[in-house]
Amino acid sequence: MRAVAALVCALALMAPATVQAQSASTWTSEYTDGVVTATERDDHGRVTATITCRPPDGVMVLSEFSLANAGRRADHADVRIGNLSVNIPSRVEGRGRDQALKIDLPQRPPILAGVQPNDHITITVNRQTRELSDGSAVKMKEVAYGCWGS
Repeated sequence: MRAVAALVCALALMAPATVQAQSASTWTSEYTDGVVTATERDDHGRVTATITCRPPDGVMVLSEFSLANAGRRADHADVRIGNLSVNIPSRVEGRGRDQALKIDLPQRPPILAGVQPNDHITITVNRQTRELSDGSAVKMKEVAYGCWGS
């Protein structure tokens, strides 16, 4: 029995570093003072990611809170939606629990053109990957259209 437990632990340590979205994560949206925001919260109500856009510049900011430590020494992150991927400059901002990996997506990024209803946003920085929860790609598209339609 101990050998089986040791094998399971060893296999878990050998697995690639991937943080999966929590199945209980939910998305909410709001429009306040001209800023369109979609917020992902985990099953404890903590903010795990946000997508914001402020007209008229139309730059969307994708903020991911669990990858902040991995992003400290990085200056780029890969953002994937479905089969499309872009490598974009990134930075870490904030302190403590408010520290987040921030990625500025250019106005009207071509990656949005191929969004399908079941696609997820996946962010990779320094070989650490996180897939945002169900509906993340559709939320990004809603934020973009809400911002650019203003």
